Amino acid sequence: MWPQMAASFHNHTNPQDMWYVLIGIPGLEASRIWISISICCMYTVAVMGNIFLIFLIMTESSLHESMYLFLSMLALADVLLSTATAPKMLAIFWFHSMDISFGSCVTQMFFIHFIFVAESAILLAMAFDRYVAICYPLRYTTILTSSFIGKIGIAAVVRSFIICIPFIFLVYRLTYCGRYIIPHSYCEHMGIARLACDNINVNIIYGLTVALLSTGLDVVFIIVSYAMILLTVFQIPSWPARYKALNTCGSHICVIFMFYGPAFFSFFAHRFGGKTIPHHIHILVANFYVVVPPMLNPIIYGVKTKQIQDRIILRFSAISTYILYLRMKSHHDISNGSIEFTPATFTLVGIPGLEAEHIWISIPFFLIYIIIFLGNCIILHIIRIDPALHQPMYFFLAMLAFVELGVSASTMPTVLGIFLFCIHSISFRGCLLQMFSMHFFTLMESGVLLAMSVDCFVAIYSPLHYTTMLTIRCITGMSTTIALRSVILMCPLLFLLKGLPFCGNNTLTHSYCLHSDLIKLPCADTHPNSILGLFVITSTFGLDSLLIMVSYLLILHTVLGIASGAGHWRALNTCVSHICAVLLYYVPMISLSLLHHFRQHVSPLLQTVMANIYLFFPPVVNPIVYSIKPKEIRNSIVRMLSRKSGEV
Repeated sequence: MWPQMAASFHNHTNPQDMWYVLIGIPGLEASRIWISISICCMYTVAVMGNIFLIFLIMTESSLHESMYLFLSMLALADVLLSTATAPKMLAIFWFHSMDISFGSCVTQMFFIHFIFVAESAILLAMAFDRYVAICYPLRYTTILTSSFIGKIGIAAVVRSFIICIPFIFLVYRLTYCGRYIIPHSYCEHMGIARLACDNINVNIIYGLTVALLSTGLDVVFIIVSYAMILLTVFQIPSWPARYKALNTCGSHICVIFMFYGPAFFSFFAHRFGGKTIPHHIHILVANFYVVVPPMLNPIIYGVKTKQIQDRIILRFSAISTYILYLRMKSHHDISNGSIEFTPATFTLVGIPGLEAEHIWISIPFFLIYIIIFLGNCIILHIIRIDPALHQPMYFFLAMLAFVELGVSASTMPTVLGIFLFCIHSISFRGCLLQMFSMHFFTLMESGVLLAMSVDCFVAIYSPLHYTTMLTIRCITGMSTTIALRSVILMCPLLFLLKGLPFCGNNTLTHSYCLHSDLIKLPCADTHPNSILGLFVITSTFGLDSLLIMVSYLLILHTVLGIASGAGHWRALNTCVSHICAVLLYYVPMISLSLLHHFRQHVSPLLQTVMANIYLFFPPVVNPIVYSIKPKEIRNSIVRMLSRKSGEV
């Protein structure tokens, strides 16, 4: 495979046309499966451990101190660092997915260096925190205020961005001519630069300067801070007091050694041990470096820090008590007339204030459902029968149509039941099922829109590799990932809600069951539900919208590099339908979120109308937009209709 790729890439000097091969760990091909299993396990522990640590610090008010806020920053950096590298490493080891485009390689390089420099700054901030806590304990809370900690976090991010952004320009300025194999499992600055046929002295000098002025300087300041801590501690007359003071630094010192130890080993081994240390040892250390510290950091802080240890024990004891309570409930009904653990039914409302006009309101809703089902089914049918539409763009469009059918099918029984037949009640299990299916499909829709933006980006950025990148296997993998993400995020919400006791008022404020509505009814603490719901929204809609914006910024950057004005328009014209779909989806959602935020000053009628617009407007308009705008679908519909009329 590699010689064929070399022939196709030979003499390419345009970085946008370059593709590389990451070969993993050369020399250890026979052990890949065992290495991949260990990396997968460590990555899973790292992500779960650090997310749990962030969740614990966010939800426990006793941990809202500077030390733990810095720890939450470190945990976030660990999650990002391991996520920027481990998935591609596992794809290489498991699926032999070794190829990577130049743009993707540079993006991974930037995030790896950016997060590394930011994490180094966070460790320096934690050393400063320990210095203030031991040397100036009485002024600790007045010096390290929340605003000051926020400024330190912003400064760490800004410094990392300013330091690492030149790496992108330094690799883009080089000329590449045929060498495409990177003997590593992920992309880093010098690994890319060494493939160029230009002089890379500037890259080497800047890389060393960054290492010395960022990481090196951070290490010097950390050493200085601990030297001052030791001077202060040795002035304490009591040995137990000395031990107690130093014990607060134990976790941080362990993390420092784990972070900087492998980094310095790799740095000095590359420069002074190139011939004595085998190359596969360098790569193996680099691979484990991005997963081992992120895995061990939450374990160390969970074991060494008493406050976190106590919070973890308290949290798990509360969970075990709750589980015991549920088991007791299964044998002894705890309802006492005013409280019922699982209500028999919920009451749904239509449009408040317009109950007398429900029969007339049912007519437009009925027509809306007809348009949704006809329009999206036609899109699916056209894409299925027309071989010319068996392309990635239209496969993603078929997914969008299917998801919108799912959203509409989830709400139709209760909406039409209320407006047509005045059926306002829904069973507890039916309500949970509707909530799950509706939110499941809306989360999927956000993921599909992100996948469609990736499709637009690839089509414009690398049109020659469009069909080779977005293969059927790749599209299937993306759709499966989107569906699994929705299931994994929705299941905890379902189980948390199912275990709550509900009080007498079981009336919801919409024509369908929403999670935000349901968590207002229980007579128990619903903070875990609210926090988990906020996490789901942030990690799906928030992250997806951010990545969509990034993809369109990259698209604009690519389009502006096209010389002709006609080329600009033709490239952007391929994305118009998707931009309309994104606006139709996110604008009503943002408007609805703002209305919920200021709900005290907004009438319930306006909130209900906006919620209905958010759910019904995109499925109605999207098939119309995609039927009119893309020429291929329009022509296919015309051919189908003309064929039908000919048969008649």
